[in-house]
Amino acid sequence: MLENTAAIYRLRKNLFFLAFYLALILVVLRLFYWQIIKGQDLKIAGEMQTLRQVEQKGLRGQIFTSDAHLLVGNELVYDLKLDRKNFKGDIQTLVQQLSHIAMQNNWQKDHLEDLSPTDRETIRKKLVQEISDKFNSQANWPKLLSKLSKSSKEAVEALNNPYLYFDESYQRFYPEASMAAHLVGFLGKNENAEEIGRYGIEGALEDELKPRSAKNLFKMDALGFLLAGQKYESKNLDGRDVTLTIRRDVQNLAEQNLEWGIEQYQADRGEIIILESQTGKILALATWPKYEPWRYFNYPSEILKNPSLTRLYEPGSTFKTLTIAAGIDSGVIQKDTVCTKCAGPRQIAGYSIKTWNDVYHPNITMIDGYAKSDNTAMIFISDLLGSDRFVDYLKKFGIGQQIEIDLQDDTRTPFPNKIGPVETATISFGQGISTNSLELLRAVNVIANRGKMLEPIIVEKVFDKQKQQELIGSIKEREQIISAEAAATVTTMMVEAAQHGEAQWIASDKYTVAAKTGTSQVPDPQGGYKENETIASFIGFAPASQAKFTMLVKLENPKSSPWAAETAAPLWYKVADKLMILLNITPDK
Repeated sequence: MLENTAAIYRLRKNLFFLAFYLALILVVLRLFYWQIIKGQDLKIAGEMQTLRQVEQKGLRGQIFTSDAHLLVGNELVYDLKLDRKNFKGDIQTLVQQLSHIAMQNNWQKDHLEDLSPTDRETIRKKLVQEISDKFNSQANWPKLLSKLSKSSKEAVEALNNPYLYFDESYQRFYPEASMAAHLVGFLGKNENAEEIGRYGIEGALEDELKPRSAKNLFKMDALGFLLAGQKYESKNLDGRDVTLTIRRDVQNLAEQNLEWGIEQYQADRGEIIILESQTGKILALATWPKYEPWRYFNYPSEILKNPSLTRLYEPGSTFKTLTIAAGIDSGVIQKDTVCTKCAGPRQIAGYSIKTWNDVYHPNITMIDGYAKSDNTAMIFISDLLGSDRFVDYLKKFGIGQQIEIDLQDDTRTPFPNKIGPVETATISFGQGISTNSLELLRAVNVIANRGKMLEPIIVEKVFDKQKQQELIGSIKEREQIISAEAAATVTTMMVEAAQHGEAQWIASDKYTVAAKTGTSQVPDPQGGYKENETIASFIGFAPASQAKFTMLVKLENPKSSPWAAETAAPLWYKVADKLMILLNITPDK
C-alpha cells in the first residue's frame, strides 16, 4: 500500500516537472520567435506607433505694384473653439460677450460703419443666434467665431475663460483696400470648398500663386510633441510673388479722378486705362463701380468681371482713327485728299446715313473730316478701301482678336459675321461693331508706337521662392501693322483733331496731345438704339512726337451732357496734367 502511494507520488512529481520543463521550453521558443524572428518587425511597428504624418503648407503668393507696394498679402487670423464637453459657466453671458467682440472684428467692423444703429443691432442679434446654435451643436469642439483679428483674439483672451482655444490660419489681406480690384481678383471657393483664385491675377495665375504642401513623418511623444533632435523642414513652400506693371501713384490718380468724374458728370459706369506707349505696360486700370475683394460675395457677378475686357460697346468716333490709319497706310487717301461724296447724307442699300450733327461739308479734306468727326468722310474712305481690305486692316489692328494678357477674363470680341455695304459704311465711324476698352486702346497705341502692335502687359515679374529666382516678363511685340510714315501722318491728324475738334476748348497749352473724341449710341435689346443714353470716350497719347502714355477715358450714360467733348475729354486732360508730373514729362509747347 505504502509502495503504491510512493510510486504514485513519484509519478505525479515526474509529470509535474515534465510539464514545467515543457512549458519552459515553449516560453523560450516563444521568446525566441518574437525577439529573434519577429524582432525587427516589432521594432518597426513600435516606432510607427510614435510616428505621425504632418502636412506642411506654405502661404499663397503676394501681389505687388511695380513700385513695391503690397496690394494683396496674407494676414494671420484666429478661429475660436470651445471645449464644450468640459465647459462650466453661464452660456448666455459668454455668447453676449463674444457677439460684442465679433462686432468689433475687422471684417465685421468695416461692414457696419455705414449702417444705422437699428441695423447694427439686427446684425448683433443674428450673431448671438449663430454663436448659440454652434454652442448647442453636438460637436465636442465647436468653432464659435472664425477669422478673428489679433485685437479681437486679445479681447477674447481678456475674458480669461479656460474653455476657449484658438486655431491659427491665414486669409488674404488688402493694405490698399479695393485698389485695382478688377486687376487682382479675389480668393473664392471651388466645388470642393477649397480656396481658389477667381478673376484677375488671382484667377489667371492660380498655379503660380497657390502654395505648395509637403507631407513628412515625425517621431512624437504621447502628447504629440516632436522627440528630441527633430525639427520641421524649413524649405519654402510659399507660392510665387507677382509684381504688376501698375504704379501705385498712377493707379491712385486714375481711381480718384474716375470717381470724381462719375459724380461730376453723373455717369453710371466708367473706366480709365493708361498704357506706357513704348512697352504696352499697363500703368493704371481704374473701373467704376468697383468692389471689395474680401467681400466679393456681397456683389453681383457682373460687377466682379473686369469691364475693360468683358463689357462690349460700340466705340463711336474714336474708331475713326483706325479707318483713317487704314486709308493712309493703304495709300487710298492722303490727309489733304478731298471727299467728293460729303455734300449730304449717303444713300446705301436703301438707308440714309447722316453725320452726327446733320451738318455737311462739300469737298472737305480728310484731315478736316477727321477733326470734325464727319461720318460721310469715313464712309468715303471705306468705299475706296473696299470691304475686304478694310476688314483685313481692322483685324490687323486686333479688332475681334484675343488679347494675350494674364487676366482671367474673356478678352475676345465678336467680329460681325456679315459685312455688307451698310455694315462697311457704319463700321467706318464706329457703329455696328463691338469692342472692349483694352482692345481699342491696344489698336490706337499702334499709332503712338510708330505703327507697331504691342500686347498690353500687366505682369512685371514673378518671384519663385523655392528656386529663389526672379522671372522677368517680356514685351509682347507683334508685327508692323502700318508703316511708321503712315503712323506719323495719322498722328498729325490726331493732333489737329485735339486742337480744332469738338474738345478744342479744353486742349492743353503745355503738351502736344494726339487724341479723338467718341460719342456712341447704346443699342436697344428691342432693336435700334436707346434715345437718351450715350457712351462718351476720349482716347489719345502724349506727347504726340514721342508718346510716353496712351490713355482711354470712358463714361457710360453721363447725364450732365451726352457729349464726350464735355465729359470724357475734360476728365482725360485732368488726369493727363497730373500724369505728366508723375511721369516726369517735359512740356513740348
